[in-house]
Amino acid sequence: MTLSVVVIVAILILIILGYSFNRQDGRLEQGGLLQFASTPSGATVTLDELTLGSRTPSKASVDAKSHHVRMDLSGYRPWQKSIDVQAGTIRWLSYARLIPTDPKVEQVKSYPVIEGALTSPFRQWVAMQEKLSVPTIILADIRNDEVKYENISLPQDAYTAPAEGATQSFAIDSWAQDERHMLIKHTYNTDQVEWIVVDRTDVTRSVNLTKAFAVAPSKVVFGTNNGRNLYIRTDDIVRKINLDDQTLSRPLVSNIEDFWINGGTTVLYTSKVDPNTNTRHVGYIADDMDEVSIIQSYPAATANLKLAFGEYYGKRYIAISHNQTVDVLKGTLPRGTTKADLEKVTSFDVKDAPLWLTIGRTGRFVAAQTANGYTVYDVELQKTDATTFDRPAVAQREMQWIDDYMIWSDRAGTLRFYEFDGANQQDVMPVAEGYTVTLSNNNKYVYSIAKTSSGYALQRAQLILN
Repeated sequence: MTLSVVVIVAILILIILGYSFNRQDGRLEQGGLLQFASTPSGATVTLDELTLGSRTPSKASVDAKSHHVRMDLSGYRPWQKSIDVQAGTIRWLSYARLIPTDPKVEQVKSYPVIEGALTSPFRQWVAMQEKLSVPTIILADIRNDEVKYENISLPQDAYTAPAEGATQSFAIDSWAQDERHMLIKHTYNTDQVEWIVVDRTDVTRSVNLTKAFAVAPSKVVFGTNNGRNLYIRTDDIVRKINLDDQTLSRPLVSNIEDFWINGGTTVLYTSKVDPNTNTRHVGYIADDMDEVSIIQSYPAATANLKLAFGEYYGKRYIAISHNQTVDVLKGTLPRGTTKADLEKVTSFDVKDAPLWLTIGRTGRFVAAQTANGYTVYDVELQKTDATTFDRPAVAQREMQWIDDYMIWSDRAGTLRFYEFDGANQQDVMPVAEGYTVTLSNNNKYVYSIAKTSSGYALQRAQLILN
C-alpha cells in the first residue's frame, strides 16, 4: 500500500510538472502548459486542429514545441496565434480581445465642431473642446453606459488675455494620474505660451505655473499621482514644482536634450554634448537622490538617444535607443557610490529612426516606434517582432495602447487594433484622425471622435454583445 501511494504521488507530481509518456519512443517527456482567456469569455479553443472540450477561460498541457491556437465565439471574428512552448513553462494566452463581426456603432452626442479631445488615464473621463480658442472643457463621464456631461470654464484670472485682435488657444496637454487634474497649454499673441493646471472638481483652484513661478517651460510633465507635483524644462534644465508648498526646486538635471518621468518621482534624461568629454549620456535622478547617476555614455554624434525604464516581476529593465539600435538591459542601476550591475538582454535594430521609446505599463513590452511602424521586444518570451502600420498618418504622434497588450491606430480615419506583436489586426470603425480612443471600464464599448455630415460626434462601438 505504501509503495502504491508513493507511485501515485510520483505520477501526480510528474503530471503537474508537465511530463507525459511518448508512446512512439517509450520515454517520459516534459511539456508545458497553455492558459487561455478571452474578452468576452466563453470562446471555443482549437489547439493544433483539435477543439478543446472547455471554453475560455481554460488550459491545456502541451508538448514542448510550436502550437497554433484559435479562439471562436459566435458573433465575433476569430482570433489566432502561433506560440512556442518550452519544457516546464507556462504560456499565457489570456489577452485575446474578440472583435464583433460587425460592430454596432452609435453616436453618443453630436457637436457642430470638436477641435480637441483627451481621455483620462483610467478611462473614466473624456475631455473635449469644441473650440480651442475658448477656455471651456466638456467632460464626458463614461464610467457607466449612460454618459453624463459637465462643462468647466477656466477663470479669467487663470490665464493672460491676448492683445486686441490676437488669437489664442487652450490645448489639453495631459491628465494627471489622479484623473482630477489636467494640464492646459495656453498659446496667445502668436508665440507666447503659459501652462495652467486645472482641477476639474474646482476650477477656482487652477494654477498658472508660468505666472506663479515666474518660469517659461518648454515642457511640463505631471509627477506623483495627486497631480500637485510637476516637472518642468526651462532651457536645458529640469526642475520640480510642488503646488502645495508653492516651491520651485533647484536644478535637478542640466544640459539635457530631453526628459521623461518614471513612476511619478524619477527623472530620466538624455544629455546634450558634454564639451569636456565630447560625449552624450543617458541617466536619471530620483526625488531621494542628491545628484544624477549616469547609466551609459555615447559619442557626441549619436542621434535618437532615448531612455525608458520598466519593471517586470521585480526585475528592472532599461531600454536605450541610439541611432537606429535599441539596447535592452537588466539589473541594478548606478546610484551614488554604488556602481551599476547591468547585463545586456538583447539589442535590435529598427529600419528608421525611433521617434518614441517606451516600456509598457506592465513592464513586459519594450516598444520602439518609427514613422511607419513599431518594433516590440517581449521580455517574457524574449522575442522581437516588427510591425508596419498599414496606412499613412496625417501627422506623427506617439502610438497609444488600448489595453496592456493591444495598440490602436486612427491612421487614414480608421480605428485599427494591433496586438503587441502585430498579430490579430482588426479594423473597428471609422474615426476622425488625431483625437482620442478609449475602452470603457467594463470593456463593453470603445469610444472615439467621429466626423459626421453635420459636424462631429462622440461615438462608441459595442465590443461585447448582449
